[in-house]
Amino acid sequence: MSGLLGLVETDLVRTLRLPEYPRLAVHEVVAPAMLRSVTVDRAHPYDYSIETMTGDDRDIRVRVNAAAVLRRELRRRSWRRSTVAVGVTGADPYGVLEERYRLMPGVISALAESNTPFVLFTGSDLVVRDLSLLRVVRHAVSTTVVMTVPCIDDDLSRRADPDGSAPAARLDAVRRLADAGLEPHVRIAPLLPCLTDSSSQLDALLSELAEAGASRVSVSVLQLDPDDGYLDWLATEHPALLRRYRSLYGRGSFVPADYAVRLRERMTPLVREYGLARPDDAAADVSPPAVIDAVESESLTLF
Repeated sequence: MSGLLGLVETDLVRTLRLPEYPRLAVHEVVAPAMLRSVTVDRAHPYDYSIETMTGDDRDIRVRVNAAAVLRRELRRRSWRRSTVAVGVTGADPYGVLEERYRLMPGVISALAESNTPFVLFTGSDLVVRDLSLLRVVRHAVSTTVVMTVPCIDDDLSRRADPDGSAPAARLDAVRRLADAGLEPHVRIAPLLPCLTDSSSQLDALLSELAEAGASRVSVSVLQLDPDDGYLDWLATEHPALLRRYRSLYGRGSFVPADYAVRLRERMTPLVREYGLARPDDAAADVSPPAVIDAVESESLTLF
């Protein structure tokens, strides 16, 4: 779907094509607001989210005034300093265009200046560009960085996500965030059934994450979108798995509950072994680390 859909005449500044990303239409827009309530979405345990960019690998909207608008919103008397999730519902805030537009330093500063706690979601090692800033603001306001690390297989990662940061770069980012005292949380996402979900693969990944200094982990199984090209990629790279995927997903987007239950059963002892539980969960004699009931969770996020 074209990124022009949804644009109104007053918010579009310009549309351009960058030589380094010729297939991507970049729409610079002036956002009227940044804070968005997500309390009605039970998949997100936060009150508000913000996105500096929205779109996909064909069209993306860049909110060029993101920091200024956010700063204005956070100065309102009605603002209660609820935790804000950055990058949880839209494009990666440290995606390919952040290096050009540098929106995140202003966003982080605005949140810190207003004493607003935030959780930052990214799969890009570009986040370490702002490490000095994050190191400072964490002393003023609760700051959590959630780094996505889908696997440690460099070849598979490159073929499945050619524009994403390499596993080694993501692990290095986790290490640098940990060394800076930020206690990074790692999302293993998306976990690819039959490709990255074996016990040996998960064991190796958790070992690397623990060594890098991750404080805890969560796991999100692939949400299948028939229009995103994943099945086409699978048909080319792993045609023998197509039948298994059709059986596993049926006509839906999520794996069945029994898959999630089996995955949780395999993950639980591994997470215990590598000490990737939150302290309060480890102290309690309950299912370890912050296990979210995957059978009840529509997003199938575990741990």
